[in-house]
Parts: sequence; C-alpha cells; structure tokens
Amino acid sequence: MFTSTSPIERVVVTRIQIPMKSCWPETTEEAGVKDALLVSLETSSGLAHGEASPLPRNEGGDAVDRCWTDLTEKVAPRLLGLSVDCTERIGEAAASWGAGPIATAGAETALWDLLGQEHHVTVAQLLGADEDQIGMGVESGLVLGLYPSVVELLQAVEAHLAEGYRRVKLRIAPGRDLEFARAVRRHFEDVELVVDAGGAYTPTDAPLFRALDELDLLMIEQPYAGGAVAEMAELQSVLTTPICLDETAESFESTAEAVRLGAGRIVNLKIQRLGGLGPARAIHDHCFQRGIACWVGSTAEFGLGQSYGVHLGTLANCKYPTDLQPSARWFVDDYVAPPFEMDSPGLFTVPDRPGVGVQIDPQKLRRYQIRQQEFTRNVTA
Repeated sequence: MFTSTSPIERVVVTRIQIPMKSCWPETTEEAGVKDALLVSLETSSGLAHGEASPLPRNEGGDAVDRCWTDLTEKVAPRLLGLSVDCTERIGEAAASWGAGPIATAGAETALWDLLGQEHHVTVAQLLGADEDQIGMGVESGLVLGLYPSVVELLQAVEAHLAEGYRRVKLRIAPGRDLEFARAVRRHFEDVELVVDAGGAYTPTDAPLFRALDELDLLMIEQPYAGGAVAEMAELQSVLTTPICLDETAESFESTAEAVRLGAGRIVNLKIQRLGGLGPARAIHDHCFQRGIACWVGSTAEFGLGQSYGVHLGTLANCKYPTDLQPSARWFVDDYVAPPFEMDSPGLFTVPDRPGVGVQIDPQKLRRYQIRQQEFTRNVTA
C-alpha cells in the first residue's frame, strides 16, 4: 500500500469526436465518427486521464450519451476530494458510483494513472506485471471485418501482414464464413488465424464450427450469443479448437460461470466492457488459476484507452496477441502525443513513464472536443 494521493480538486469530462478511416469490424455500416469521453483528474501534484470508449456502432450515440450522464451526474461529483492509496481502494470507489461499465472504466483508469504518477510507477507495475514481460512488449494482432468478396479479403490480409501483425482475426457472419476462412488459410498457411463470430450463430450452426475446426485455427471467438453458455460448452466438447469467450465475459460472475461449465478455453479481456483495470485483472487471475488463457481486446479506443490495454497485456496469463492496433489503422487522427503506434513490426513498447505514460495533445483536444463539463470542489461549471 502506498501513501494516499493528493485529493482530487478538479474533474473535467470532455466528449471527443474524430472521423474514422474505415468501419469497425462489428458493423457493416460506412465509416463514420468515433466518440469517446476523456476523464481528467487534477490534483495539486498534476493531471491524470482515463478514457470511456463505447464501440463505434449504430447505437454508439446513445451509449456515449449514457456515459456522459453517468460521468457528469454520478461519478465526477464523487471524485472530488477523493484520495486513493492502493488499487483496491480504487475498486471500492468505482463500485460506489453506480455507473455503467464504460463510464466506470473511464474514471477508474484515470485513478490508476493518478496513483501511478504520484508514486512513480507504471500502470503495468501497479497491475503486478513481471519486469521481464514488460520489457518484451505487447503483440498486436490484425483485426478485419466483413468483406464483400474473398478476393477483397485476401488483398486486405496481404496488405496488412506486411505491417508486421502477429495474428489475423476475421469477422464472420452467416453467408460469409467458411469459404472466407478456408481461402485465408489456403493462401496464408502459416498465419495464426482467429475467426470471430460475434455471437451471430445458434446451436443449429454447430456443423459449420466443426468444419472450421479443421482449419487449424488459434481460436473461435464467441460462436453463440453471450447467454448461450451451456450450448457453447456442448460445442467446445466436440471441438479441438478453443472457444474464446467475448460477449459472455461481461463480468467476473458471468466469466467464472462460463469457465466452470467449460464454455471456452480462452477469455477476451476488454477494459471498457468490464468497467476498468481492476475487474479485468480479477478475471485474469481467476482464469490463470484454472488454466484458462486470456488476451486483451479492444473497443476501438483512441491512443489513451489502448495504452491501458498495452499495460494490461503485460500480465502473465495474457498469452495471445492483442486486438490493439495503431490509431492510424482506424482514425484520421488522435488526441495523444506522440501518436499511438507500434514501435517495431507487430509490437507495442510498454510506456515507461509513471502512470499510463501517455500525454494529451492540448491543441488536438481542442480541435476534436464537442462538449466539456468541469467540476471543482466548490463550483460546478
């Protein structure tokens, strides 16, 4: 346990909107904009930041509005005057806010940044990562959405593999699944290949997954809807390929139950979905004790949010390449400086500055912010 941080004197919530270069793999809509909320905490010692980052999809606007309401009405007023002396205290504070997981993640990660900065340790060190693992960096895996044709998909894979990605993940959907996956495996025989079903199938599609099982896949991500735990356990029992739990792993309780039933052999950790680093670490540790490997997913966060994923990816049980990718892969710009990018082919270096180790670019923040609200210990502006 550390000494308590300086009390939080000011909280600023900023809504940011930056155009996307291409659509996120979980939607087939045209590329639009990505919204996120920056949570900034000011003490007498400095500034700390976290990002609340809903997935960019059709209901994204509503999700951002809900996050804004949670952060400005439930969370920010309760952050004023708060001091923390350990990550457990951060978890206790987060549990008291009564906010949704994405809003909670934005403020909770900012508290990790604050604790790390004031005590001159990185977020990875706060998480308990091994120094050797930190030094090795964190791998990036290519994420690809749905393509109109096999030819276009193969062209995209080939173009991006040249950038050094350590794994390829394909989104599949009914009608665009087995043929596409077979083509990628045939043309890229040695690549580590994942198919992400996004919960789009039902148990009647079990023969499809038995056919996919023959393609030497690294994993099959979320074949059935999140609540179909018993059905996924039955499917896993007849597959050699590990099933990866994604939407099913929405909380510690749901993940633990799915692991107990044998619904999957791998778990995708998403900081935003789980409500922050503390819940993600708890699931990581639970899975580690039970021989279930993990890896770090993404909700298309900007550079700040993804940097927290880099720190999480240093934990011992994060065995596979992440979904973290350079900001330039998805967005026309970012609000962090320097840009969030790989430091060598397929690899992110873990920031070694205290806290999350990422700087906000004030000029870009002003350029892309569309709304802001400030809270102080005496006045709400």
